[in-house]
Amino acid sequence: MIGPVFHALAVLFLLRAGVTGEQSYRNEDEQNTIAVFSQARLGVVHIKAGQQESTDFGTERYSEGNGSGFFIDENGHVLTNYHVVGSANRIEVYLPGGRMAVARVVGTAPTLDLALLRVDLTEADLVEPLRLSESDVVVGQKVIAVGHPLALHNTLTVGVVSGVQRSLPEGPVELRGALFQTDAAINPGSSGGPLLDSSGEVVGIATALAREAENVGFGVPIGLAKRAVPDLIAMGHPYRPSLGIEGIEITPELVDLFGLPERSGFLVERVVPGSLADDAGIRAGTRMVLLNETAYVLGGDIVMAINGEEISSASPIARILLYPRPGTDLTVTVFRDGQMHEILLPLPPMHGR
Repeated sequence: MIGPVFHALAVLFLLRAGVTGEQSYRNEDEQNTIAVFSQARLGVVHIKAGQQESTDFGTERYSEGNGSGFFIDENGHVLTNYHVVGSANRIEVYLPGGRMAVARVVGTAPTLDLALLRVDLTEADLVEPLRLSESDVVVGQKVIAVGHPLALHNTLTVGVVSGVQRSLPEGPVELRGALFQTDAAINPGSSGGPLLDSSGEVVGIATALAREAENVGFGVPIGLAKRAVPDLIAMGHPYRPSLGIEGIEITPELVDLFGLPERSGFLVERVVPGSLADDAGIRAGTRMVLLNETAYVLGGDIVMAINGEEISSASPIARILLYPRPGTDLTVTVFRDGQMHEILLPLPPMHGR
């Protein structure tokens, strides 16, 4: 009789546990994930972006893509990927409450894979803008992805930050070495959705997955988006002045090959006439060496830093130029004739809409 009695008591205990405490079987991490999702789903939207053409029989939609996005303020601004909406002439946003709203494009930053949309909200719309993180991601931290892959609304996946300073093949120079990697599942239609930390703040924007591998996705750090958003609202594009220099990254191989005086930096090969660099006196190369059908122009300035940040290639230069404001000066540190020189480049005004 001990066996049946023990079994009955065990069943009674489980039933009571199920009735009196639904969370008793959830650990702390699970409860955190549930809480983050419950809040985030009120700020995440499903985006349908398509093209329409007029025919003799009316308007016909002949292509359509799906993506995700999220509200960043109470003014109806939705942040997403540029590749989600870049070729569309009609954008529909499906709000958390189910209502469809036609969105208009506020601004785009194709080289950052960012687009800012706006929809007109009503008092009845259940929308909660997401909070944007002030911190950089670190390898190992939890990442929660919320989006609408394959038009499956409110899909959640969980993973960690698997790596930082990642690049995509043939990606824009601004994003080389700027992305972070995650094993949280990112599927077609997830693009543009938020990547959240354990506090529910957005740390990145889901932008791509490696199709040749499993559990390898990438996010644009939210810091880049935060820098661009005010410009997208004000001008429709990011403020990014062109220095007017062309050149190559200095590598150990080039140092050994040509006996370059510095082992890192950006070697200036050409300066565009009339550019900021030209007006400031940055020097281009003077000797051209042809090797393996590649022309190297040597003897120019080596850019070592901009505003104190070390430079090794064109990628950090492109990203650094997102931060200075018009009317301020850039301090460019160059190596020339055996010495370091600091050169000031006054930045031009914004060019608005």
